[in-house]
Amino acid sequence: MEQRLGRTVRVFLVVLATAGLYRLAIVPWVEPRYREAAGVAELTPEQAAAIRARADRRLDAVRELFPPGSWELDQPIILESRGMRLMFKQYHSLPDGRVNLVPCTLVVLPDDQRQATDEAGRTLVMRAPQGAVLEFAEPLDLRAGRLSRLVGGSLRGQVTVRGTPSAAGAGDDIEVVTRDLELDEYEIRTNERVEFRYGRSIGRGRGLVAMLLPQPGGSGQGPNIGGVDTVQLEREVELRLEGMAAGVLPGAAPAGTAEEPAAELPVHVTCAGSLTTNLSANIITLEDAVEVKRGELEQGGDQLTCDVLAIILGEPDAPADTSDGGLQVVEIQASGAPTIVRSGGNNVEVRTGRLGYEVQTRRIRLDGDDPVAVTAIGLELETASLDYTPGADGGPGSLLAAGPGWLRALGQRPPAVETRWQKSLRVRPDGSGHVASLTGQAEVAVDLQGRLTGAEMHLWFSQRPGAAATARGTGVPNMAALQPQRLLVRGVVEVDAAEVAARTDRMELWFKPDQAKASEPSAAPPAPAAGKPAAAVATAASPQPPQPRGRPQRRPIPAIRPPLPVDRKLLASGDLIRGQVLLAAGQHNLEELSLEGQVQLIEQPAANAADADGFDIRGDQLQITRPTRFDARAIISGRPAEVRSSRLNLEGPLIEFDRGRNRVAVDGGGRLTVPAAGGAGLGDLGLISGRAPRQPVPSAAASNEPLAITWQGRMDFDGQTARFVDRVETGTGGTELKAGSLDCVFSQPIDFSRQRQPQPPAQTQNDIARIACGNGVRIISRTQADDDGLLVSHEQLFVRDLFFDRLTGDVRGTGPGRLTSTRRGDGSLPLGTPALPGGPTPPPPAAATPEKKPGLTYLGVDFQRGFTGNLTRRQMEFQQRVETIWGPVPTWEDSLDLHSPNGLAEGVVAVTSDVLGVGQTPPVPGQPRRAIELSAGGNVLVEGSGFTARSARLSYSELKDLLVFEGDGRTDAQLYRQERIGGPTSTASAGKILYWRQHNRVDVQDARYLDFDQLGGGSLPNAPF
Repeated sequence: MEQRLGRTVRVFLVVLATAGLYRLAIVPWVEPRYREAAGVAELTPEQAAAIRARADRRLDAVRELFPPGSWELDQPIILESRGMRLMFKQYHSLPDGRVNLVPCTLVVLPDDQRQATDEAGRTLVMRAPQGAVLEFAEPLDLRAGRLSRLVGGSLRGQVTVRGTPSAAGAGDDIEVVTRDLELDEYEIRTNERVEFRYGRSIGRGRGLVAMLLPQPGGSGQGPNIGGVDTVQLEREVELRLEGMAAGVLPGAAPAGTAEEPAAELPVHVTCAGSLTTNLSANIITLEDAVEVKRGELEQGGDQLTCDVLAIILGEPDAPADTSDGGLQVVEIQASGAPTIVRSGGNNVEVRTGRLGYEVQTRRIRLDGDDPVAVTAIGLELETASLDYTPGADGGPGSLLAAGPGWLRALGQRPPAVETRWQKSLRVRPDGSGHVASLTGQAEVAVDLQGRLTGAEMHLWFSQRPGAAATARGTGVPNMAALQPQRLLVRGVVEVDAAEVAARTDRMELWFKPDQAKASEPSAAPPAPAAGKPAAAVATAASPQPPQPRGRPQRRPIPAIRPPLPVDRKLLASGDLIRGQVLLAAGQHNLEELSLEGQVQLIEQPAANAADADGFDIRGDQLQITRPTRFDARAIISGRPAEVRSSRLNLEGPLIEFDRGRNRVAVDGGGRLTVPAAGGAGLGDLGLISGRAPRQPVPSAAASNEPLAITWQGRMDFDGQTARFVDRVETGTGGTELKAGSLDCVFSQPIDFSRQRQPQPPAQTQNDIARIACGNGVRIISRTQADDDGLLVSHEQLFVRDLFFDRLTGDVRGTGPGRLTSTRRGDGSLPLGTPALPGGPTPPPPAAATPEKKPGLTYLGVDFQRGFTGNLTRRQMEFQQRVETIWGPVPTWEDSLDLHSPNGLAEGVVAVTSDVLGVGQTPPVPGQPRRAIELSAGGNVLVEGSGFTARSARLSYSELKDLLVFEGDGRTDAQLYRQERIGGPTSTASAGKILYWRQHNRVDVQDARYLDFDQLGGGSLPNAPF
């Protein structure tokens, strides 16, 4: 289009300047040369014959330019000057001093040619049948040889200019017709109609004005014309240009398909004002209601309307086509309120105040007082100014949209995407691809999915191999052919999607093509997201009415809608967010995501959500791999990293979630806090004190003090068992547990592969079912009175390993171990054992009477193999070399030593045996609490201050207040007493010795030896049972 339009303009310039050329050329020829031989007044016959012979030779050179019967072929007078021929029949001076040539024809041959030919370039022929009249400043005196300055003249009647084709078969011949040209010293004008033809293109207008330039250094004699300045058609301008298959839209491709090529329609150019050609500046200007039109818009045509249209000409960069003037169109400028460009074939419309188009680079500049608006199929753009240079084959190229603006795009399938900015949108080449940059409150929104905002955004992308550069039926780049590579967002970055909201200072995303899915055929449109009504996307995804073949219809893109509400939403924040997106046909999957610096990830339930529980993750760095897949993996690190929810709080330097392996791990020391539902499943070991183990609390609303677990090594949780390693500590209330390792087994497994774990009914709420401690276990329990807060008991348990099944009540420990208990009491057997962490605080003993303030009683049990028991049945048994000691102590820090070299103190009792069993009887009506039963077996030895007892078995019943010593059939039970050190010893030996402490009564069965006198009248000492 640019070359043909340039040729048309150049020819139009030549035609309009011909009148000036006539003025420049004719006068030198009609002016007789100064005759040095003034006496020669008439030609001789020989001279006349020579002149006619020369005229015949000159006529032969141009004879083929005129049709038969033309006056030019009937012995014209021909004057020759370089490549020009002036032909006329009559020449005479008028009385007023003007010169009249009737008729008159001017022939301009191609450069350096002396004969008209089709192969030598274009030949111009100007014909004025009614002649030319020229006026000079002084009367013309040809005999004296004086020629004054030309001041005016006219070309009367019809004036015709024809031009032969520039080359054989070029089809670019010229014809111009006007009449009554008036000449002034530096002006040529006519008010008549001007018509011209260039090849198959035609044009017309009315009122011609040509302004001439004075010749520098003119002498004032003869012509003083240095060239043509401007040529103007004043009104009623119409042009019909043929051969413009490419249309008039800058950079647009011809409408049509390979099966149906675009029809070659004429281009119509009209304006209500003038058409001005400035030859000095090489600019053609059309004014007032300018319209450039090719075909009908409804049938795929193009249209440009504006107030002023300027066509700038220049020298071609390459001398490929300079035969017809050497100038070509280099730039087109249009202005108006507004300037509108429409392309029906490409379904593109542009509205702007000013338009500039550089032909060679195809650069388009749009700006004005009002925003620039561009609409196409699947694309809408509005901005303050636009500067665009298309790339090769219609690719993205370079673009700068300066000032506030927005862009909305919709591909062949939903969703629509909207981009907004306050400073600029810039697209520029970068390496093998391009980068698009948004600055100033940049925003990208996706219909029904969410939006991304930041101070600035940069997107690197490339052209997908093998994809079309432009969209079918449009002149805009094919957005579907663009493949993103990297996204950088800086400033205050915010993401607000349906299920995720994020805030950061910097976000970086990398895009990776899915090679496996890229080779598969395109799948059907994805189904609506869970919870999203199908009607929400049915309109956008439904088939459109059939359109005319090869000419899709442009429809408005609907406004972007906010995301549909969901039950839960993730709120993420951090200094830096990085991610990698896997690109696949029909869907994009987030493969990796990382957050760095002051990371926080919160799950926020909706106000009306059935389950209002959420979580809060905090740390220095969060890395998530394959977050949308079943095998998602997340690692949170910090000092410490924290995971908080209503169900647990987890802290550690490195927390790892592996959904595929259904695993949570903490590498390094950490802390876990869980609500103590139903005693946190740990129960208690209050057997002798009468305290029952706490059963699971059925109500989810029950509230106890939370259970906290700390460790220094590692934690692993596989969905059912949580294992803590290295210096594990936990406790609730006044109970503390320390161990080398701790395993907690939950009553129901937790499946992390499910997006939302269904909440169990209240009756089966998940709880800790079993615990196992190892590598050295220490339990410390302190009980305080409710009224005054004084310490009433202090228990400790030391074992190598400990196991407790909360569902069955079974408990066992591996020795060697030790149980100690210090309690306020009156010296009776304080066989209370410490509660496990999370258990209820044991009830304090009954308050002492004012008359007798209770002291402190100490109990110590050492064992080698371990212990077993069942808390449900209130039973416990210590095994192998069991050593038990109890008695009064002065302070809470004091203890009793069975192997003290000083022996046992007053009121201290020690029992050694192979086995020691402790239990509680079922409740009995009328009893305030369960009664204690105690049994010892195997080499039982009871020692006190002043007495010793040996037996194979020992039993004690609190309910019966009965103490029984028994032999095993081979050995008898023996009782020794010594009133004082060094005093006599009393001895009793029997198969069974029964002692009722309350009544101080002894019954002996199967007696072997009795020394009642030494036993003090048959009564046993007041043992602290």
